[in-house]
Amino acid sequence: MEVTDARGDLYPQIVTGADSPDALRPGGRGLSLVTALADHWDCVPYPPSGKTVRAVLSRPVVEA
Repeated sequence: MEVTDARGDLYPQIVTGADSPDALRPGGRGLSLVTALADHWDCVPYPPSGKTVRAVLSRPVVEA
């Protein structure tokens, strides 16, 4: 999965522990969710000034 943002001035950061956002705040938990659900993720530049966050998600194996 990929998400591209044309704004390159804001680089993604994971907020953890005491720095975590207020539970009632409407945003700020996206990368925490990605970290919890993805096998791995990274962030790469998206020319000319943006960035793309890429995540690899595995599907659970369903036994027949």
